[in-house]
Amino acid sequence: MAEALWSGNRDRRTGKKRYAEATDRLNDWRERMVGRGIGAEPIQPLWCRRNPGMCDLVHGLPAIRS
Repeated sequence: MAEALWSGNRDRRTGKKRYAEATDRLNDWRERMVGRGIGAEPIQPLWCRRNPGMCDLVHGLPAIRS
């Protein structure tokens, strides 16, 4: 969440902040930690990892403008 709020990652067309890319990076980071033997808890259910975009936390909600 912090990365999405502070990164300036915005859609060029609408100016709205994008979150899906941050979620994907966090999930990938968690997978790398688990691969190194760190017992990191899942960020999302496995179903969400297998169905990208279907569990976006802001899906259908107004984007944050700042």
